[in-house]
Amino acid sequence: MNLYLGIDGGGTKTKVTIIDKREQLIYENTSGPSSTDSVSLDETITAINEAIKPYFDKNPKRKIDGCFAGLSGIVFPTDSLDVERGLRDLPYFKEDALIIVKNDMENSLYSGACFEEGIALISGTGMVAFGKDIHKSHKAGGWGYKEGELGSGFHLGTEAIRYAIRAYDGRYEKDAFANEIAKSIGLNQPSDIVYVMNDFYDDRTRVASLAPIVTMFANQDNQHAKKIIDLATDECALAVKAVYNYISMKNKTCVIVGSLGNSRGYFKEQLQLKIKAIDPYINIINPILDPSFAAAMMAKKNDQNL
Repeated sequence: MNLYLGIDGGGTKTKVTIIDKREQLIYENTSGPSSTDSVSLDETITAINEAIKPYFDKNPKRKIDGCFAGLSGIVFPTDSLDVERGLRDLPYFKEDALIIVKNDMENSLYSGACFEEGIALISGTGMVAFGKDIHKSHKAGGWGYKEGELGSGFHLGTEAIRYAIRAYDGRYEKDAFANEIAKSIGLNQPSDIVYVMNDFYDDRTRVASLAPIVTMFANQDNQHAKKIIDLATDECALAVKAVYNYISMKNKTCVIVGSLGNSRGYFKEQLQLKIKAIDPYINIINPILDPSFAAAMMAKKNDQNL
């Protein structure tokens, strides 16, 4: 039996999927984080091993023919090579198994069944646009929270904190939006601002957790919340346009991935309008495949192309 392994690894969890040559689901499982910018290389391999091991404990004679691993945090070729070497040390692969390790933004593209060409916009905690055609690929955004992660949940959260601080020191009038953000971050009076910023400064996930408050108030027509979303959707569209201008697609498809990018209401409406303004013929879709299943399909495709 030919087996193909797909891995989708992020900062909170790792999901693995094994399929056969008919693309039938054989096994799937989840484990802890494997993002290479969140945990060590040993922890990355351990998380993947923990997810795969139960299957091979029950089927010790079977081996994997091909693997595609999409992991958050992969930036340089050396990152990919380090993880590939770690995977080859596991006892589950055939000696000639093709193992490919890329950034998880590729899984996101494949989750839209865009294996040959297309664009993926990931807008969740972070933001990145990635696309490819048959000859080349390109990435815009996704350079880390210290760059700003413009167009992301982190971006919304950062701007919301800034707005609440201005409201509480008198630069804006307090409203329900400012009060809700202040309550969430423990801002009771202007003198709390220093402590709040020190507490939140390096906590990317915590800042991004404020994004649903922004989208909720924007959907209630709060002008300050809508202004924040206008800025973020501008940045998402700008990233999509950068990728669109670099690649050449026959079938113009953009798959939008992530909780923010697919949030109902003002954010999604503005985002789709701005993407359509780039080219009205772009087909905007939601993911149709689980990212780890899509990665397994890509592993099979790569193996058959050898």
